[in-house]
Amino acid sequence: MAAPTHAISHEVSSLTSAAPVTLVFGLQDPTAKWLVHHLREAGVVAVHLPPDLSTPSAQAVVAAADACLHVFSAGQGIDGTFLEYWQLCAEAGKARFVAVCDLTPISLDVNEAAAIAGRVLEEDVLVTTLPLLDDDESVIGVLDVVTGEQWFPDGEVEGARDDFMEAVEAETNTWIDEADALDMTPADAMLDGQLAAAVTLSTTTRAGVGWLVAHLPSRGTPAAATVLAAEGERCVVAAGPGTLAIGPTMALVGTTATNVQVKALASLTEPGLVARLAPGQVAAADIEPQVPIGALLLPRS
Repeated sequence: MAAPTHAISHEVSSLTSAAPVTLVFGLQDPTAKWLVHHLREAGVVAVHLPPDLSTPSAQAVVAAADACLHVFSAGQGIDGTFLEYWQLCAEAGKARFVAVCDLTPISLDVNEAAAIAGRVLEEDVLVTTLPLLDDDESVIGVLDVVTGEQWFPDGEVEGARDDFMEAVEAETNTWIDEADALDMTPADAMLDGQLAAAVTLSTTTRAGVGWLVAHLPSRGTPAAATVLAAEGERCVVAAGPGTLAIGPTMALVGTTATNVQVKALASLTEPGLVARLAPGQVAAADIEPQVPIGALLLPRS
């Protein structure tokens, strides 16, 4: 590979080639970007999507992803801005989560938010985690209604309590009944994209982030080498099902520009440059000219 003409910005993290690719979107853009940051810190390839992708671009990105998260502010609500992305994920069988944040004593609760998401996004969005509240009503953890486990921001996970399980019996039974109808366990039905989940998230305490990270599906392989995000000169590129040699010249599929120049490709696992990606691996690339989200890149023969 040709030497880079200038340094690429690196985002060094614990990301691995097996890390799930998760699309994050929602009306609350700062919250979506906050969630992307914390998911990446935890080893997830989180990608923030703008609301205006063309359908072909959105289809390409969804094909390369493993899950999607729709941010839902309990204080501001939700509309159909990102409905197309959600429907594409549902049609492709991707795991789908509605991340309910901004919970306060006067906001919607998670059950009400799930009901609204069920009217806007798809028929059934099942309540999956509920907030654990401190005396001042701040969210200090989340309760998994299926397992009864209590997840806290410091990584502690406590087992089920009888009193808590009695309080969420209706939500537990809904999950069990819906999964039984599919002849699946609740966990498999969620990971396989058969049932959508409404989960609790706090941007103040980070409650719910750990549960999300632990319940994302394992990494699949995208249909092609796909540009998942474009932020200035830096792109996030996912390799296809086979090993992919990158640069210095690649073919850009589906656009009027036939060739692009890859000036640098940075591993997301280590602060160094790489020349090829393993199947399903994700990297940060410095490409000219600018490459649109959803573009497909192929080695130039």
